[in-house]
Amino acid sequence: MSVGNDVVDLADPETRLSGLHPRFDERVFCAVERDVLEASRSRHVLHWAFWAAKESAYKALKRLAPEAVFSPKEFEVELSPLPTTGEGGVAVGRVFHRGDVFELEVRLDGASVHAVAKSKDEAGARVLWKVERALGDPSVAVRRLAASAIGSALGLDPAGLRIVRRPPVATHRDRRLEADVSLSHHGRFVAFACTLARRDAIGCPTTFDPRPFPPV
Repeated sequence: MSVGNDVVDLADPETRLSGLHPRFDERVFCAVERDVLEASRSRHVLHWAFWAAKESAYKALKRLAPEAVFSPKEFEVELSPLPTTGEGGVAVGRVFHRGDVFELEVRLDGASVHAVAKSKDEAGARVLWKVERALGDPSVAVRRLAASAIGSALGLDPAGLRIVRRPPVATHRDRRLEADVSLSHHGRFVAFACTLARRDAIGCPTTFDPRPFPPV
């Protein structure tokens, strides 16, 4: 399985639609997506939900096909209606890219949009995710967030857990875990998503790959 995630801070000046290039929508969204945006009463949020969905699917694809390049218009998003409450919620859907299909969840909390896309080859895998406000360097903060959540899920001391390399992988005492990790940050927020290979392996040392992980 492969997973990707992307977070957008809806209050960041970069997200003002009035500040985008006049041809942004034409370059990024397919005709169906543009029609949906035109009809939406929450265009600002939906615009960035579509963008985060495309980014997250690309990250998932990149792990499976390292030669892949990001052409946003080729990642076509099919998404259920966004929650109408100000407190947020979850929209679900799919992202299509040529012959690949990625399952999609988009979470809204009123301040951010967080998309998680995963390949469909291992439906039973557990997916962890979390969004929080960044404290200090976002690159450091997002790795700390992921290490803490993964360590908690596996019953491991987060102090011995590291997120290394690109695309990211999780290691514990320099041994790789069976977990795909995706990191993102934007504006005030950092976020991660991670797959854990087997539900019945949570907390068990058999989640380790016994081969030493090469130094970074």
